[in-house]
Amino acid sequence: MLQVAAQIFSVHSDRITIHSTNTFRIANTSPSAASATADLNGKAVEIACNAILARLKTIIAEKFSVYVNDVSIINEEVLIKNESVGYNWTQLIQDGYLKRIALSEHGHYAPPGLHYDPKTEKGHPFAYHVYGTAITEVTIDCLRGIYVVDSVKIVHDFGTSMNTAVDRGQIEGGLVQGIGWMTLEEIVYDENGRLRSNALSTYKVPDIYSVPKEIDLRFLQTDKDNMAILKSKAVGEPPLMYGIGTYFALRNAIKAHRPDAEIPYATPMTPEKVMMGLVGRKELVATF
Repeated sequence: MLQVAAQIFSVHSDRITIHSTNTFRIANTSPSAASATADLNGKAVEIACNAILARLKTIIAEKFSVYVNDVSIINEEVLIKNESVGYNWTQLIQDGYLKRIALSEHGHYAPPGLHYDPKTEKGHPFAYHVYGTAITEVTIDCLRGIYVVDSVKIVHDFGTSMNTAVDRGQIEGGLVQGIGWMTLEEIVYDENGRLRSNALSTYKVPDIYSVPKEIDLRFLQTDKDNMAILKSKAVGEPPLMYGIGTYFALRNAIKAHRPDAEIPYATPMTPEKVMMGLVGRKELVATF
């Protein structure tokens, strides 16, 4: 949100302050989930900032007797036909205050045209789609059933990335979470329906050793317009799916060692399941 406001006004990010979410400020804001914060709130911020910017440009146009279309603000400096006029952001806001121009705005955004009929399973439920692929390499110890993820090479469709550092962190975090989902996070119940994997001693949580030795991430930049903020795309939940490749990489590795292995399509692929696949104990694989 800070980045959106700073970019629209062309001011330094130090001038922007973000306040906490509160229904006193915005009564019906959407929850922060997946990439909804950037897509929905970002658009609302864009709408509000553009409304304020239009008023500010009107002040400039009147002050210098020019057309509004001739006015621009770049790096906190006012330009007329791309030429500096010695008039900066601080002076502009001061004039706006003295002229009693509204310097606040309420922005609200809901993606237009979205619909879905659960009865016919038809519609247009998403503003856009995200694409990507991952190549996963693993090594299995065929005597002990333990394994490591050697590398994951990812190409992800970012649209037009708003912040490559944030997006990279989201992708790497989502990938490791997905690897844990596919290999470690096993929920076990006993014959009486009691949860047995209910503590850290019985439920293996992914840790630093679960991270691939190499994560090679390539940004697939696309300039196509969409209903997200500044042509960006989601990096919240989609990267989790790249972890699925680890399951199939392990399955292929077991097959490479034992071509006749019968491995049920069941996750997570724990070291126990890998061991049973390596030794050919099909009946035990299904019980873990």
